[in-house]
Amino acid sequence: MKHRKFGIISDEVLPDSAVRILPDASVIAMIVFRRRWLLLGAFTLTVALAASLLALLPRTYTATAALLLEPRETEPVKVNDRGFVAPADDNLIDTAVQIIRSPMLTLDVVRGLDLADTAEFGGGKPDALASKSAETYVPVVDRERRAARTLLANSYAKRVGVTYLIEISASSIDPKRAALIANALARRYIDLDTAKKRSRNTQAAHYVQSQAAALRRQAVSDDAALQAYMIRNNLMSAQGATMAEQEVSELNRQIADAQAQLAEQRGKLGTAQSQIARGGGGADIGTALASETVRQLRQQEAQASARLAQLDARYGSLHPDVVEAKNELADVRGQLAAELARIVSGLRGDVQIAESRLGSLEMSRAQAKGALAQNNSAQVGRLELERRAEASRAIYNAYLTRAKETAQAGALPNADASIASVAPVPNVPSSPNYALGALAALGTALVAGFATIALAEYLEGTVATRGDIEIELGAIYAGAIPTLNSATRSKAVGITPQDYVTMRPMSLFTESIRNLATYLGLSSGGNSTVVTITSPLPREGKSTTSMCLARTLAMGKRKVVLVDADVRHHSTSDALAPNRVSEGLFRVLDGTEPIERALTADDRSSLQILTTLGQSSPDDVITQEALATLIANLRARFDIVVIDSAPVLGVAETRLAAQLSDITLVVVRWRKTPAKAVRTTLDLLIQSGSKIGGVALSLVDIKEFASAGLTDAFGYYKKFKGYYVD
Repeated sequence: MKHRKFGIISDEVLPDSAVRILPDASVIAMIVFRRRWLLLGAFTLTVALAASLLALLPRTYTATAALLLEPRETEPVKVNDRGFVAPADDNLIDTAVQIIRSPMLTLDVVRGLDLADTAEFGGGKPDALASKSAETYVPVVDRERRAARTLLANSYAKRVGVTYLIEISASSIDPKRAALIANALARRYIDLDTAKKRSRNTQAAHYVQSQAAALRRQAVSDDAALQAYMIRNNLMSAQGATMAEQEVSELNRQIADAQAQLAEQRGKLGTAQSQIARGGGGADIGTALASETVRQLRQQEAQASARLAQLDARYGSLHPDVVEAKNELADVRGQLAAELARIVSGLRGDVQIAESRLGSLEMSRAQAKGALAQNNSAQVGRLELERRAEASRAIYNAYLTRAKETAQAGALPNADASIASVAPVPNVPSSPNYALGALAALGTALVAGFATIALAEYLEGTVATRGDIEIELGAIYAGAIPTLNSATRSKAVGITPQDYVTMRPMSLFTESIRNLATYLGLSSGGNSTVVTITSPLPREGKSTTSMCLARTLAMGKRKVVLVDADVRHHSTSDALAPNRVSEGLFRVLDGTEPIERALTADDRSSLQILTTLGQSSPDDVITQEALATLIANLRARFDIVVIDSAPVLGVAETRLAAQLSDITLVVVRWRKTPAKAVRTTLDLLIQSGSKIGGVALSLVDIKEFASAGLTDAFGYYKKFKGYYVD
């Protein structure tokens, strides 16, 4: 990258560290520190303006009330309870918000709170020239409408999340009025909802009552039709069943009993017949065993058999008593056989009776089943009539219930909304927001401060850093000379810098002069050296630098002469030889006075000074030949020749002195000398053939220079405080 080098465009490539995409943080910190008072001023001014603006803004208070919506069933008749609770209805909430924001509701609130008479809501007295009727009606209506529009602009309603809560907020310059308006909007919505529900309940009651009479007649008619159909089709029932069904059921039960009885009788007869067939004579038949007659005959048989056995054993079989006993036994056994035969015959009769009864019951059941089949065919019509009658009764009962509910609701109307929280009187204004305003003011103040710094940096073209000299000007940085107050810890009141170097040779200020001498190569021995010290503009500190440098070199056992070539201001001569009476420089130049007589000895060092009183005649001019002769004579007598010349941009003789010198030092005032002036100075010196030794910064505030992170040895001066004696 091309850059300037002593005022000449050079093709030398700067190191990579000189080319940066982002600015160096230390550079930014340096700029902020250097401009800290400007930053503080812009920051304070912006904060003050913001505070004044916040103080002048009108205060607005906002109060918020919460309205809870409680939606209920809206159908006039609810037939069953199989519905489900739906989530929050967005349409319901949006509708409520729109009603709250409606002109009708806001106009009611305006009238209720007399907001049309307040100045905040556009209130005012009617025109005095208007007619009485217009003053009474038209202006009032206009004020109310205007107040309603203002109220709409100063209030809002919004839903809270996905709940049934609605926040109603109102703003006013009066905190109490803001709370009144918010609560009035909520209560007015409840009043409107109550009136709407009362009207809806009244209409529903009339409708339900008118429909209930018709539904009652329809229910009675449907019940009568059902009963007539059942009678006509013999579908009368008891205990949930028809007569035919009950008859068939009873016959089935009786047939089952008859079948059981027949089986029982057949079992008894079969058992008796099987016993007789086995040869038992039927004596062990169950019926016979239970017969008293058979039991008595059994006893008589046993007795006759026992008597026969006794008589036969006593008298023999031919004895008349034995024969009589045999006849008696035979007679008893005949009676017993006859009785058993009669029992068996009775069992046969019982079986026939049971069979006859079973057959009769089965015939009756067959007839009942036929009637039941006819009833089943008629059941289709009965079911249809029953459903119709049940529906009529259900609707009629529902209307009766609804009629009672509407009657109660009409007497005690209940709105579908309630106030969840009443708007309290706000204590802190909502506008202006002081916290947000303070944050915005601080942010704006910071932006304004940094913008001011950026603008100042952009507009300022002075030389302030080593980078300005080396990068912007392309020159060599020779060092920095601090101000006496910033370089010493003690108060150097009334002490000039040129005297301070002799009084405090081990101070930081004197050391900065030694560093400058070392840089210029004046501290080491060798051939005589001529150095010209100049500056672009007046009051840059070049004369002070020349005096301090000359005295410091003189205290180092060097033969030093200081030539005051600034014949227009002659600051050096005035400072070091204030009591001079004769002109020295011009008399030596024109050869009327030798150098030895023109030199003045310094009272604080071995320094010799060639003073001047300035031009006293047109012949007092500095020519190149005369100046070259003077420098040659001084070079022969002294080790170091220091020439304090005039500013380059104002006086042409300075370029002559710089051209004849071994090295030229350009002194620029820190943060005062424009960079353009320095660049022009360097260009003029280069064009005249001068050898520029570098550019030095003068009158530097060492604390600010070091704390700002500027690249120089002063950045470490705190670490070397013990090395200096102030």
